[in-house]
Amino acid sequence: MTPKTLVVPLDGSEYAERALPVAEAVAERIEGGVLLVSSQYQGPLEPRDYLEELAALRNRCPIEIDVLPTADTYPAAAICEVVGASDDRIVCMTTHGRGRLRWAALGSVAEEVIRNADRAALLVGRNCRTDFLDHSSHLVACADGGEECVELAPVVQEWSALLGLDVRAAVVMHPLDVDSAEHADRLLGGVVAQFGGSEKATATMIRSRYVAGALADYADELPAALVGMNCHARTGLARVALGSVTMAVLHLVTCPLLVTHQKSSCSS
Repeated sequence: MTPKTLVVPLDGSEYAERALPVAEAVAERIEGGVLLVSSQYQGPLEPRDYLEELAALRNRCPIEIDVLPTADTYPAAAICEVVGASDDRIVCMTTHGRGRLRWAALGSVAEEVIRNADRAALLVGRNCRTDFLDHSSHLVACADGGEECVELAPVVQEWSALLGLDVRAAVVMHPLDVDSAEHADRLLGGVVAQFGGSEKATATMIRSRYVAGALADYADELPAALVGMNCHARTGLARVALGSVTMAVLHLVTCPLLVTHQKSSCSS
């Protein structure tokens, strides 16, 4: 089902609240709404008052609030339950909350949500701009040309259509990768086909030893309104292990990161 509601988990910190304008911008573009959620446990002292105050200050799109009863439930599980309660919901959150006990800190809540949710997530890094949709018409899809694209491609296609963006697939290869050098056209052609065909997508090969930096530089040069990645891709020795660089990309790019999770091949 087409996403219409962006679920924003908040822990009472200003850093976690940085996801709110991002969610609003996306919701406004897709004519959707925002659901603010916070926890009675490890969250703000008065979560409902806190959420109501935040909601009263916003007017870009419809906003609902909900307090998660997580006294006996790990917050990530509660968030996944809220998101999973409707097919039209997607979580939009930062990765390092600065509230009490770092309720939204990467490595705990955000990481668990990505791992256990049955759909993609929007992550907001420390350098994300609030005007990311205003001056760009591109969605950068990070791929290596292999089977990892299978799960990412439909999500990228859906969100490029929703936001009115064209798809620019970026294939980062090690400078010494012989196979990609000898068969570049075949590799890029396969990527284009997976992401919607020549009329809907293009693919660029980037050679670099520093994958995260190369992807972030490419996204900024366009500039990109959104970057899509599979958080655990499996690749050959000289190819790109996206799972090891997803968070590095997130902290470098100036737009949100659309993350899918490849459960079938994830081991790290």
